Amino acid sequence: MEPTIEAPVREPRRTELRTDLVRDLLSELRRLAEEGSALEMPDLAYALILDAQRERASDVHIEPRSDSYRLRVRIDGCLHDAAVLNVPQARILLNQFKAISDVDPIVRFTPKDTRATVLLPKGKIDLRLALAPCQYGEKLAIRLLDPQRLERSIRELGMEPQMLGQLERWLENVSGMFLAAGPTGSGKTTTIYALLHELKFRNKSNVSLEDPVEYQIDGITQIKVDDLHHVDFAEGVKAILRLDPDFLVLGEMRDKLSTRSAINAALSGRALLSTIHCRDAVGAVTTLRNWDIADQEIAESLVVVVAQRLVRRLCEKCKRERGISESERKWFDAIEVQAPVKVSVPAGCKYCNQMGYFGRVGVFELWRLDEMDYRAILGHKDEHSLREALARRRERNILTDAAQKVASGITSLDEVRGLGGGAIA
Repeated sequence: MEPTIEAPVREPRRTELRTDLVRDLLSELRRLAEEGSALEMPDLAYALILDAQRERASDVHIEPRSDSYRLRVRIDGCLHDAAVLNVPQARILLNQFKAISDVDPIVRFTPKDTRATVLLPKGKIDLRLALAPCQYGEKLAIRLLDPQRLERSIRELGMEPQMLGQLERWLENVSGMFLAAGPTGSGKTTTIYALLHELKFRNKSNVSLEDPVEYQIDGITQIKVDDLHHVDFAEGVKAILRLDPDFLVLGEMRDKLSTRSAINAALSGRALLSTIHCRDAVGAVTTLRNWDIADQEIAESLVVVVAQRLVRRLCEKCKRERGISESERKWFDAIEVQAPVKVSVPAGCKYCNQMGYFGRVGVFELWRLDEMDYRAILGHKDEHSLREALARRRERNILTDAAQKVASGITSLDEVRGLGGGAIA
């Protein structure tokens, strides 16, 4: 019998905690531990939201483990382990978030989505909370909805001048259906709201149907999808059309019902803006077809598709340059972009909290359909053929746009490579 060879035991990878990201929360927990019952119960939830706002976090996760809870914060799209809480500390924190969002603290085994508003020194911030029972306890995910993040114009999104010019020309004569395409977390909603900010200053009626209404915008009539009161996408679109709008916004085309409702609205002669999940601009056609939208309906309604991703922006205070390697040069050659002599890389400083990045920027491709595109769709050309036609016209895709931002020192090559193959034609 051959001897049994046991695999080596690997030590679990230990992630360094970024306790500096939750200073206010940890300070309150120390006070609670030192003074015990002599101290009035601190507002741990408020302290954590203060931390999150200070660090520009978009999300906070409180995750149960076998004997503790892990606290993580998402900054510029990346999750950072911030602290480990013992079970009593975590339960206090969870119960306080339940209290501010009117959730029964006794119920622990039912998934729950809810909202809350917290008043901070810099103004109020809305929270979207998702609770779910897990093996070792409840997980809480908190999305921070800061309206100031969406108060930007289309010129601040990061589009290169030629692409921006095409979008501005469409805005001069808004018609048909505009789609922002990409996966979850790619900035589609930000793009739609930036367009809404442009449109709300027109002498027009703007109405949106959203599920949920995340941000309130003055000048836009916003309707919430509410199944409890029989306001689904189909009924909501009918209600919107009765309001005589010039521009319609459908929060997301997520299934056959919402997509059919959007197409019907666009075919009614109104301009419609919406978001859709697909890997690139021409992929929107395949997604629409998969939801039983006929080629003729797509050709008659679809006018502009903007596909996008988000990458982290290098910190202007500490980024540094280095020469490009041969493998990196081959990468640029493979996507037919002129390789730069040098690229910028993250370093880390006090300004960016040693992360090397500060904020995010969009990388885009914009497809404004022309007569040849409409004929191709009516001829039932597949998305590979549509993509080849755009490549022959030398239209910039997501990956080439990202590569240009690397060459300009806006982001790093590591960030662009992280986009994956989905952005490659």
